[in-house]
Amino acid sequence: MIKSNNIIILLLCLLSANSYAGGLWPELDINDTKLPKESVMRQCYKSLFYAPEQLEAWCDKAYELGYWQALEYIGLHTGDGSRYISELNSRAELGKLDAIFYLAKNYSDGRFVSRNIDKSISLYNQYLNNKTSEEKHLLNSVHKELYLIYKELGNIEKTVEHKKYLEEHDDTKAKNEMLKKQLEEAGVNLNIIE
Repeated sequence: MIKSNNIIILLLCLLSANSYAGGLWPELDINDTKLPKESVMRQCYKSLFYAPEQLEAWCDKAYELGYWQALEYIGLHTGDGSRYISELNSRAELGKLDAIFYLAKNYSDGRFVSRNIDKSISLYNQYLNNKTSEEKHLLNSVHKELYLIYKELGNIEKTVEHKKYLEEHDDTKAKNEMLKKQLEEAGVNLNIIE
């Protein structure tokens, strides 16, 4: 009796897991010409978790539609990030700041390339020297990365320079206030202790 109950429970778990994944992994036709770009990009990302055997097809399709970051998922899946790094290099040569940032990050971390701190610093500085008002969203990240690199290298002067920038441009309080306002507007009571 106990054995049959365990089998029933196991079957129920498997069935519910399949139905749950079905909602997270909708069956879309990759060849549907009317499929929105956003759906293709979502399938690329989701396939990393729910359908790895379909990842390359969905991510190549997303790349064809202009979602160049899809190459990163292919690199993560296959262990070969050469296409992603090549795309980052091409985009960085065109002055695309997001590509410069991610290329610098890859060199800093040694991800898909050999770790090269000097190259990373050079790319981060290139970002800082060419930033535009539209690209300010990564400024704190660039300064944080440079702070960590210089701290690791023991360059006190540069460490202090980037730490000072981070302290002067700390937007944590503003983000927390915005989150608090959004939660209150959604009807979430933040005054739990009364």
